[in-house]
Amino acid sequence: MDRKQDASQDLLGEVKSLIENNKILELRELLEEYHTIDIFDIMEHLEEDMKIKLFEVLPLDVAASILEESDAQFFSSTLSKIDIDHRKNILELMSLDDMADILSQLEEGEIENIMELLSKEDADDIKELLIYEEESTGGIMTTGYIEVNKDMTAKEAIEHMRSHAEEAETIYYIYVVDNAEKLVGVLSLRELITARDSSIIEDLMSENIISVYVDEDREEAVRLVSKYNLIAIPVIDRQKRLKGIITVDDIIDVMEEEASEDMYKFAGTSEQERDFVEKVNPTSKEQIISSVRARIPWLIITLLGGLLSMVIFSNLDFIMNPTYASLVFFIPVVIGMGGNIGTQSSALAVMVLSNKDLEFKNVIREGMVGLITGIICSILIGIVIFIFMRDIDIVLVVSLSLFINMIVGAMIGAFMPFLFKKMDVDPSIISAPIIATLLDIVGIAIYLMITTLLLAKIV
Repeated sequence: MDRKQDASQDLLGEVKSLIENNKILELRELLEEYHTIDIFDIMEHLEEDMKIKLFEVLPLDVAASILEESDAQFFSSTLSKIDIDHRKNILELMSLDDMADILSQLEEGEIENIMELLSKEDADDIKELLIYEEESTGGIMTTGYIEVNKDMTAKEAIEHMRSHAEEAETIYYIYVVDNAEKLVGVLSLRELITARDSSIIEDLMSENIISVYVDEDREEAVRLVSKYNLIAIPVIDRQKRLKGIITVDDIIDVMEEEASEDMYKFAGTSEQERDFVEKVNPTSKEQIISSVRARIPWLIITLLGGLLSMVIFSNLDFIMNPTYASLVFFIPVVIGMGGNIGTQSSALAVMVLSNKDLEFKNVIREGMVGLITGIICSILIGIVIFIFMRDIDIVLVVSLSLFINMIVGAMIGAFMPFLFKKMDVDPSIISAPIIATLLDIVGIAIYLMITTLLLAKIV
């Protein structure tokens, strides 16, 4: 157990002791020294009655931050057990985009109950956010931002910013709109506060705006924020009207989710298994059932692919010839190397697609990588076979098969994500087990053809 875990265990024990002895003031003083995330971690390990007692003594802003970090189940169960006025006060301080993300996972009746506790303005903003797809930029944007009219003076804009700063997610970017609410420019807080009071915003703003459309995939926002090192990016509709912003903390969350999703898909499982892996204190039964459900579809597909490989393998008549029976020993090497380089190429292609468009030249480049590495590996294996077996026929069959299989494997590994992207299918669905099985089939077919062609001429 590391130092951080030791500290967490000590804090957990101390919190339990203070709650059991009803030492509320001491509990509050203790928690003031800790970060919101540390408190949230502690709450997840408390029994339900202790969890609620702890939540009720937290400052409102800390309680709101904890709910923003929580999942739908924690959010719903915790709020349902506290006083209604306390509930309202906490909800008022929550970020609307975080609240919308959580509400989207609740039942209709629960959503209505929460909406009744919000102000009309906040409820309207939440309803608008709930319209958008979870995977879209609109689904992760917030309506808490500073906008000013292009005709304002710097003094008027600063006064406007002061009156709205408390509700904003960030004040470092000020977005400029015209009278039709269309986004026409952006300026930084530094540019605004260093300008003369009489300066017109239109003269100060930059018209070079990096933005995303409200119905675009959220990965586009991730790409642009990463590329331009932004701390927030505006979201507009197709009429260029400003609808919200996406802040860098939400971008980081999306990056983590997308990376995890791609990793699980590529491993031949799903996020369902991840949810149980990350769940606090899951039962063994839950973990086993979750893993089986997530993995069995991929394993069935690879099993069918393996059976197809077996059918091809059964047609290798040369194995019956004692002279060349040793060729069977090299089948795992030949198909394994093709599978390895194919998986590498596929993984690289998926990573490239997360940052920019993958072009066919990337497939050709991977083919060249397969060509060079294939030459090196085929020469090496040829030398080893000749040293130990002194049979030039087997050297030719294995070396040439390995060489061709590595080129084909690299190109197939890179081409499959490219093809799926063109078909508007998530490229990360090309999981490692699928690529490996496909290349096993291709590798055996190549081995069969090379062996048949060469040995037919030799014998």
